[in-house]
Amino acid sequence: MRLGSPLNSATPTPSTDHSKTTARTGLAGLLLAATAVCTTAAIAPATASAAGTTAYVATTGSDSTGDGSATRPFKTIQTAVNKAASGSRIVVAAGTYPGFVVTRDNLTVAAATGAKVLVRGTGTNIVKFDGVVGGGLDGLDVLGSTVQYGSAVKIDDSSGVKVTRSILHDGLTWGITVVRSSGVSLEDNEVFGNANGIEERYASDLVIRGNRIHHNLKPVDSGRGYEGINFYKSTGKVTVENNQLWDNRTHFEVYGASNLLIRNNVTSNGQVMETGTSSGYLCANNVYTRNVSYRGSTASNGMILRCASDNLVSHNTFDGFDKFALNVVDGTQGVAYGGSIERLRILNNMVTGGRALSIDNKLPSSVDINHNLLYNVGSTAQYGTYVAYVAGKGNAKTHAELVSWTGYQRNGTFASPGYVSASTRDYRLTSTSPAIDRGVQGLEPTFLGSAPDLGRYETR
Repeated sequence: MRLGSPLNSATPTPSTDHSKTTARTGLAGLLLAATAVCTTAAIAPATASAAGTTAYVATTGSDSTGDGSATRPFKTIQTAVNKAASGSRIVVAAGTYPGFVVTRDNLTVAAATGAKVLVRGTGTNIVKFDGVVGGGLDGLDVLGSTVQYGSAVKIDDSSGVKVTRSILHDGLTWGITVVRSSGVSLEDNEVFGNANGIEERYASDLVIRGNRIHHNLKPVDSGRGYEGINFYKSTGKVTVENNQLWDNRTHFEVYGASNLLIRNNVTSNGQVMETGTSSGYLCANNVYTRNVSYRGSTASNGMILRCASDNLVSHNTFDGFDKFALNVVDGTQGVAYGGSIERLRILNNMVTGGRALSIDNKLPSSVDINHNLLYNVGSTAQYGTYVAYVAGKGNAKTHAELVSWTGYQRNGTFASPGYVSASTRDYRLTSTSPAIDRGVQGLEPTFLGSAPDLGRYETR
């Protein structure tokens, strides 16, 4: 749900290169190469499933005379998922295949070793797992649907499905949708060129890990789209970790969703997060921690928090944002899409290179913004000459002015951060950084030194 920022966040300019092999630069040690696939005409040996059964598919096979063996493969994936024994690993040779629907348990469709397997279809959902337990996809290239509200892959009313090492791209609407499903894992995929890269609705025990999600810059309809990951009205635990997101208008959209753990991700070229709700749904008990978010080459902003009760934003590094890194709004005061932000805590973060905060002049007394390092000296961001904006007061030019106007950041730090190299996106701390041992304790069970360090990285 594209909620619309009250500050009218700028839209990143789409890159002309949406290739699955798009390279990323910056942030030393954390960048991952995009998945590379090569083509082979033969079916290579594949690891058998736990049930010890493997079925084979090839463009040279036959759905009428084939039996799914290596020497007599099926011709289509649909026939294989209809006929293979439960627990089978369906190994697909290089080639282009129609879409398919899986309605039986524990079937994994996997590209043969080294094979480029393309799935192309004309339906609403090119690949669908419907009411199943277990199984999944491994190593497929699925071109998204051209139908509005369609998906490259949809997982519906299912559990334990895994989508790994696949490319889900260039759909009119969604790359992957997970609906009313549990125990689903989306790992090491490339998702690009859609309206929304990944959308989960009412999901639980969902893991989104190690994916590259970028250039999702299309509208869903008049009010939605342009998003990396959209969380919609889910209440079960959702873990989002070790992903790279870039060149989406908004990387994380939280709409009435609770119990999210978003950690160890890297975002750039796009707004980091927007929260909102309707119909009384809470955005409660969400944790955003140990992430690195930086502006990149296009105008970008940080997190809009207008629905964030009992949320924790801690140990993140934000760098270079134009209007704000953190926009905190009391969503109960007549704000569109607003909700409670009671007991929101923003602690132990590094916020540098731009205007750090944009906040209401009166927030709930339970909101805690403290123990963060802010620094904007030398910033080239749009409003980078100011430390913060406070409604009803204006732009705070100094950290002391922010403290006097709001009471926030009384134990905060204003100092040069001591990054190893911000210009190359290496936000680790040097040994002389003022962020070392300056954090408040109790947010994480372990740390090095006498107290936690501020920002993403713990030093020593």
